[in-house]
Amino acid sequence: MRRLAAAIGLILGLASAAVPAQADMVGHGAMVNAVSVSADGRRLLSASWDYTVRLWDLAKQSELKVLDGHTASVNAVLFMPDGKSALSASWDHTVIRWDLNSGKETAKLTGHVNNIAGMALSRDGKWLATASWDRSIKLWNLATNKLERSFEGHEANVMQVAFAMDDKQLVSVAYDLTVRLWDAASGKELAAMTGHQASVNAVAVSPDGKTALTGSTDGTIKRWDLAAQRESGSLPGHGAFITSIAISRDGRYALSGGGDRLMRLWDLTTGRQVKQFAGHEKPVWSVAFTPDGKRAVSGGYDTVIKVWSLETGALINN
Repeated sequence: MRRLAAAIGLILGLASAAVPAQADMVGHGAMVNAVSVSADGRRLLSASWDYTVRLWDLAKQSELKVLDGHTASVNAVLFMPDGKSALSASWDHTVIRWDLNSGKETAKLTGHVNNIAGMALSRDGKWLATASWDRSIKLWNLATNKLERSFEGHEANVMQVAFAMDDKQLVSVAYDLTVRLWDAASGKELAAMTGHQASVNAVAVSPDGKTALTGSTDGTIKRWDLAAQRESGSLPGHGAFITSIAISRDGRYALSGGGDRLMRLWDLTTGRQVKQFAGHEKPVWSVAFTPDGKRAVSGGYDTVIKVWSLETGALINN
């Protein structure tokens, strides 16, 4: 069933995708599910429903490699801290570890029994957390590529996970409308926070690990005080479901993307929208900051990746 769904999505993407005149980075044959910028800001990884991961030169906006090993949609992708390797998570239930120099698979993490929708790395790169439609979160030891523990409690598909509170806790979001907080060492659930009126699709945690932002199909972004385990505000503005959220390295700004085909930039000190970025022809599915905080990257259902100036709001075309 998962392969059938992925194949249908791929066919629809290929049949309906039109390449916009201002498209920056084109190559994927279906929607771009995730983007990740390297720590030095020079390269980009993208994951797609076309089953591939692609490595790009961000300055030249040119494709460097196609990493082909998954057998279904690739939903999440991350650089390892050293920039020499990467991780990708898929609807095929696996995480693949890649050597970026050779483009070859070096390890495969197995243990989930359904689509892996999201993942997060600890700051030291030693631990990987994965979120799955099997209703679990799993924690992996990347020194051994072995499963360390599972976190059970969500009552529906888990969509995303993030490390928080000095990597001692995990935050997860799911179709059961909850935002859950977990003790990373024991797997114990610490809180199940409610407030969204529909499935919760995205989560990002501030650099100090104390605040989470979540995005929902109800069109809202909520802010959560993780120490107090309660909602502490919201960022209103999107007119449709929200698919992705990112927070800048300095913790001042956030990006969000959604079904209204817009990427929005928020000032987290005021809670106000600073800019909106229009250019995608279909929903914005993934967003990321560059490490210097001067640019943003967005990936869309239209198969296109775009690079933006956060100062001017304009597209950056090579």
